Amino acid sequence: MRVVCIALSLIAIVAGRTCAAAQGVIVPQVPSGEATSGNPSQAPFKWAGLLLIPTPTQKQPGLLSGCTAQFIAPQVLLTAGHCIKDLETNPTGPWPDPTKGTFWLQYQNNQGTAFKIVCAAANPLWTLPASYTSMPKAQQTSAFAAAMQHDFAMILVDRKSPTGVMPYQLDWKGKFKFVWRIGYPADILGGDIIQRVGGVLFFADAVPLGTWSLPNLAVQWGPITDATHGMSGGAWVVNMSGTEADGKNVLVAVTSGAPPGPQRLGNTQQYPGGTFAAYLTAAEFNPLLSFVSGGCQGAGAPPTSGPGSGPGPGSEPQQGPGPQQGPEPRQGPAPSPSNPAGGGLITPNAQ
Repeated sequence: MRVVCIALSLIAIVAGRTCAAAQGVIVPQVPSGEATSGNPSQAPFKWAGLLLIPTPTQKQPGLLSGCTAQFIAPQVLLTAGHCIKDLETNPTGPWPDPTKGTFWLQYQNNQGTAFKIVCAAANPLWTLPASYTSMPKAQQTSAFAAAMQHDFAMILVDRKSPTGVMPYQLDWKGKFKFVWRIGYPADILGGDIIQRVGGVLFFADAVPLGTWSLPNLAVQWGPITDATHGMSGGAWVVNMSGTEADGKNVLVAVTSGAPPGPQRLGNTQQYPGGTFAAYLTAAEFNPLLSFVSGGCQGAGAPPTSGPGSGPGPGSEPQQGPGPQQGPEPRQGPAPSPSNPAGGGLITPNAQ
């Protein structure tokens, strides 16, 4: 497998809102005591990496968007839906072409194994009403909160993972009470080293969170850390262990975001220490995996309506079916040591 050196000396980011792309440059901070670095040669970190997708603007044509993703099938990555379809920035599209992006497996300290993106698809329920832009603010918040229950996406890459795939579990409500988030937060060591942050796990409707008290919105609650921007799409892992065995290092969700606080308080988090994720159900997950594994075309198209057929298969930890070969990738600019994925600044998405 080809290992490529990449330079990430500049990390661009802005606090913004929940999933917005970032646009300024900050100096990396010393990591918080509650967030610790992971070893990319060990499980579960060896299945994860840095996802970079060009998000050019007129003023910054080389801008990139950064997220975290991980292999859940030999050629399929799981990440957040907003990493390829940022509804908050652009509710109706168009969105950047993910096939021009690059996935860097086991990225650390400017090194990673590069994969080209063949195709990608977000959960079709990760969407907003057609009238969203004309809605009152309160209705927009409710619509966005509802959509966050479905904020995940899958990506087909050009070859198989050399490190294997992360086991995952679907329809797991009531089975776990503690979870680790992993990912590449830009505010910790400049996003150069994968981090993990632990916290209790529950669902948003278990506590009075107002608009956000929804049954399929998972919540990790823990100490406030700088593990925010860039963690989008990173796995939520239960039973984390450096030793691989059945029931260990199981993915149960991927990071979506957190509601912003009032502007008068500087748009800080509305629920400090809380991070949200979509609840992964077989009814939504398996059709999307089949669709993306088949090259994002043909049989196995993603569902167009909400779940209602029960848990279905996939309620136990599994590796996922092997994907079929998809269409030829539409290549973006070739990566180089000074030009990762052919772009310029790296702008990790918000938490």
